[in-house]
Amino acid sequence: MISDIVHLTEDRKKTGAQYALRILLGSVVAWLALNSVGHHDPLWAIISVVMVSEPEVRLAVLAFRWRITNTVIGCGFGVLFMWLAGPSMWSILSAMVVCVLFCIWVMDAPTGWRIGPISTIIVMMPGVLQHNQRLGLDEALLRTSAVLAGSAIAVIIAWFLDIVLPRLRPQAAAS
Repeated sequence: MISDIVHLTEDRKKTGAQYALRILLGSVVAWLALNSVGHHDPLWAIISVVMVSEPEVRLAVLAFRWRITNTVIGCGFGVLFMWLAGPSMWSILSAMVVCVLFCIWVMDAPTGWRIGPISTIIVMMPGVLQHNQRLGLDEALLRTSAVLAGSAIAVIIAWFLDIVLPRLRPQAAAS
């Protein structure tokens, strides 16, 4: 393992630099952009930058699509179950199971399906802990907007760096 680090191929070095640069730039832009509009918690935007960052624009757009789709589905099930079943442990668990089944059976989502039930839990947990249905809706709106912003920033960074720094692309992606 340690010897692998010492003997990295040029392609691996470029790929690592590519991801690190994209995530750094995307995180800075997300943090500053959200802060400038009064949203002082960049957590979900930065997580989305990391999740969507790819060395090719095409792959970043695909990751963006699944990130947004599964986030919206998860938030939707969280809000729906919060309002129908109220804030409780059983409503979270039920919403999570229904979301998993929907994402896999209906959406046929690749590994990104996990984002759906995670979003459901994140949306519902504040309401459950505070015994307040309204907190789930507020959380859903905040999280979805931050995820959208961070994901879009990652795609823009991918497009920009693809044009500005094409030499950083790994050989397989450059052709």
